[in-house]
Amino acid sequence: MNKTLSLALATACFAVVASPAVLAQDEDKGPSFPPLETFTCNYNDGKGPADLEAAVDQWTAYMDESGGDQYFAMTMTPQMHGADTFDVAWLGAAPTAELMGAGRDSYRADGGETAAGFASVLTCDTHSQFATMVVKEPPERETPNSLVLSFSDCDVEEGREWDEVFAGMEAWATHQAEKGYGNGTWVLFPAYGGADQDFDFKMLNAYDNHAGMGRDFDLYTTGGGYMKRGEIMGDMIDCDVARVYDGTVRRQIREEE
Repeated sequence: MNKTLSLALATACFAVVASPAVLAQDEDKGPSFPPLETFTCNYNDGKGPADLEAAVDQWTAYMDESGGDQYFAMTMTPQMHGADTFDVAWLGAAPTAELMGAGRDSYRADGGETAAGFASVLTCDTHSQFATMVVKEPPERETPNSLVLSFSDCDVEEGREWDEVFAGMEAWATHQAEKGYGNGTWVLFPAYGGADQDFDFKMLNAYDNHAGMGRDFDLYTTGGGYMKRGEIMGDMIDCDVARVYDGTVRRQIREEE
């Protein structure tokens, strides 16, 4: 476990979830940091979205048969990005790292045919796992089939302490909620699979659609939100330009009856 994650786990004091619709904190146990994993992939020669849909259908059947009810999955395709990007990404989440690990063990043991289906379509050059912390819960909404996601890589500025950074994030999120911003926001602390990562955390924002993201953009720019954020957070963190992805939900975690 890297230094950034260890420090974050020692100082964070907020309620934590990995997916707003399905993961919650047990107040008796204190903060938790549910896992989120990502794969970044490119299509093999001659393959494309239709082939991916067939592989996802095969995976869904495997998950239904194997009782994989505690896993959330989404595919993402780049919408706004630089030259160095990928064709498609996979995002998965579970309530605990143990549950995610158990699912991975089961897939390694029994999911060979399904894995081969994906491998025939995609070559994935990264697989990373993060510990997640919710900063701003999205407004209540029906379970979405699609989302628009933005990711930024962020560093805590020199001389700033994690506790003041988290307090600033909380204050900014409170202001956003009061002003009607429609985003949900999470911090992703790198845990596994990113030896060459040079950021402290990723900032993830999720929106219902591009119109919703545009509305928040207007509130932040024309509406003066950037000035309020500067007043609240100042130079606490430095984040790069966000990449935007279209997300399609492939599986929801099923609540136990």
